[in-house]
Amino acid sequence: MALTFPLSLANFADKLKIASVKWQLQRRDEVSGLGSGLVLTAQLSPPLWTGTVTLAPLYHGEADQIQALIESLDGSLNDFYLYSPRRAFPQADPTGSLLGASIPTIAALGTDNKSIQLQGLPLGYKLTAGDFLHFDYGNNPARRAFHRFMETGSAGAGGTTPLLEVRPHIRPGAVVGAVVTLIKPAARCFMPPDTFDPGETAAMIAGGMSFQVMQRIV
Repeated sequence: MALTFPLSLANFADKLKIASVKWQLQRRDEVSGLGSGLVLTAQLSPPLWTGTVTLAPLYHGEADQIQALIESLDGSLNDFYLYSPRRAFPQADPTGSLLGASIPTIAALGTDNKSIQLQGLPLGYKLTAGDFLHFDYGNNPARRAFHRFMETGSAGAGGTTPLLEVRPHIRPGAVVGAVVTLIKPAARCFMPPDTFDPGETAAMIAGGMSFQVMQRIV
């Protein structure tokens, strides 16, 4: 059966035995110093999420299967979805059981383009600074917004939160009513060229397999 890109969590991220992830928002800022000593800063382009993924030691067969999966991406041409295993669930709901069958959606978007209000949550459901969320937007269903909460807040009456700041800023195309994912929120990513390391092979174990990722905005 032909692979469908971007690879889903079930077909990529959930197959990885991840030992560690470095996950950060990579900014593209310019700093210029004037003769007066004044320092000017400017954002050259919107920041993107980047990361370094290191896999746990694998038996040879497992390592070969993962390497084949990575090679199916054809380098940087094809994409996959990836979440941070350190923050796969909200901090106040470490198994996702409190959210249960609730389906949160966007209730409102701040005029500052950096805050969001959610609805459809269980009463009292807490979102903590550092938690992630994603939602799809725009005409292309694969266009994915991936954000981190900068503030902590809880759902009140009707399961609605206050406006909470997020980063990066919200891009044009986000709409009220869009479904929001809080459990295993994932960014659409690709592997930058020449960043996959197949690791080293010992008698029965392959160790040190790693790769880098960068968010793709389509």
